[in-house]
Amino acid sequence: PSAEPEDGNDTDGGAKGGSEIGGGGGGGKRSKPSKPSSRVDELAERWAVGSDGDGTFDEALVVDVYGRFLAGGRSGRGRSADLSRLELSGYLERYLWPHFDGESASWEHVMSIVVMLNAKFGEGVDGWAVLRAERARFDAFFGRALGLPSERAEMPWLERAEWVRFLVRAFGSLEEEMVRVQALKLASLPMWLTLSERDAASRLKAQPALSRPWKFVKKRRTKEAALPSGPPLSSQREESFLPSLLRQTVEALALADERARGAATEDGVGGVDDEAEGG
Repeated sequence: PSAEPEDGNDTDGGAKGGSEIGGGGGGGKRSKPSKPSSRVDELAERWAVGSDGDGTFDEALVVDVYGRFLAGGRSGRGRSADLSRLELSGYLERYLWPHFDGESASWEHVMSIVVMLNAKFGEGVDGWAVLRAERARFDAFFGRALGLPSERAEMPWLERAEWVRFLVRAFGSLEEEMVRVQALKLASLPMWLTLSERDAASRLKAQPALSRPWKFVKKRRTKEAALPSGPPLSSQREESFLPSLLRQTVEALALADERARGAATEDGVGGVDDEAEGG
């Protein structure tokens, strides 16, 4: 019998793949009976055992699962079905989160948590509930999540879209105390350090109550700049994370517009040539 494609877990996956990611939808009936378990179902036995903290965790497995089932290069019904199976198997709760270490976790481990959280929220489930009991671990995860693009020489657009969705969810969840503490650090007064002196002075004139805190921010930054290693990463992010993200967004939109205009121009030229040839 011919082998089925990797994304072909759609017999029951199409019915279950209601995740927002990938847009899975109802698969029709097939004359051939489906397999009793998918590749994801087989792998789920590993994290069902590893959930008790018995030392069976394997970071290489996380990297493999991400590449085979979650990576941004895959899309459509097959990915949606795999994502739904991973969600139902408790991949986040039983394997990814209990074994997450902010210092040693791989890029794929951090990104897998991001994708699985997005999947939960897409299904209307409170993803923060899984992380709430481990405050120190959450703080470490959030810091690693912010740095995902900088840890890779190139981050595909689909993966970057997952990352941005996570950030949007975080800033939309400020009622969650552990999220609020981390997110608001990125939208605070140190961002004004990216302004020109003239713009900063104009804003201080409009909001004089901020003059004293502003002096403290500048004094702290002067001390940090004198450190042998320079300002710590947390201070750098407080200053430039959101301004940098906004610049990247504007640049990406401009590039997309330029490409769209180029494609439209090529189509227009092609249409004129076709008409000329037809005449």
